[in-house]
Amino acid sequence: MQTPNHRVESARLYSDPNTRELLRRMLTEDLPLEPTVGPDGKVHYSLAETVLGAEADVKGWIAEMVQQDVLKKRVAREFVMCPVHLRADPVIMVECLKCKSRLSVKRSLVEHTYCGYIGDDSRFDKGGSLQCPNCGRPIRAPNELRVSGVWYECQNCLSKTSSPRLVFVCKEGNHEFTVLDLALVNVDSYMVNERVLAELRNTLLLDPQLAKMMEELGYEVESPAQVQGQSGSKHSLDVYAKKDGLTIALQVAVDTKPVEPSAVISFFAKAFDIKPNKSVLVTIPAASEEAKRLEAGYGVAVVEDFDGSGVVRKVKDLLEGGGR
Repeated sequence: MQTPNHRVESARLYSDPNTRELLRRMLTEDLPLEPTVGPDGKVHYSLAETVLGAEADVKGWIAEMVQQDVLKKRVAREFVMCPVHLRADPVIMVECLKCKSRLSVKRSLVEHTYCGYIGDDSRFDKGGSLQCPNCGRPIRAPNELRVSGVWYECQNCLSKTSSPRLVFVCKEGNHEFTVLDLALVNVDSYMVNERVLAELRNTLLLDPQLAKMMEELGYEVESPAQVQGQSGSKHSLDVYAKKDGLTIALQVAVDTKPVEPSAVISFFAKAFDIKPNKSVLVTIPAASEEAKRLEAGYGVAVVEDFDGSGVVRKVKDLLEGGGR
């Protein structure tokens, strides 16, 4: 069950339009935040930067979302980086162990499964088609050849090796480093935490649908809303709407079981201070019997819906029908 403190913190997190849009895209498009290497050679979360802005503190945003259990880490990727500039886009070169030349050709040792001949892959090339140099049989299917080994042949001294020296060249300063020097950095991916999926679908998908429906009915709508009550305190609401002097306060409560009376009491406390003409509490998947008994006494209209799919229609019927 969501606590009042959790609701306050959630409202704060989701009040930022960019945060709402990024999480909405991650949900509706099933997109995790994956690290990629940008033109500057640095690791970026391009989806987050596209929505939040290139200059935003994306790492700080991710850290807060992880701390609040909105996002969770997935298996990290390893990036080979320059130990000096931490660029993740080095140029990789193959160096001959004998003469230090960096002009090598990769060769494969190939076996013809039909006759058992083993030789350099280049010997099977007959003017663009493949043919066994031993038995002369044309090669028509990939499974007729089996790679038995790989080596690198230096084009300068013609020496061969299966384990050449790898040299990495940083694009910043053009300096070199080896496998002994490189930085191997783990970078995490992030996805929406299953624990908050219901809450996010409500906040990011259901709330905008309710706001749009009320706008279509001619209301001036704020969602999410911060409304100042008569006490001077500001209260967070999922939707606050006004039309012709009529005000409507709407809150959505989502739980894994029927919503408890505390949700009605908490919403009533806000409504008592704000004093809207109509107070609507949407409960998903339902309201407990105790919560329903408070409905009339607290002047709160409770709308129940199992999965949220029928909420917009039910709230519209309530408003058009002249309910509380």
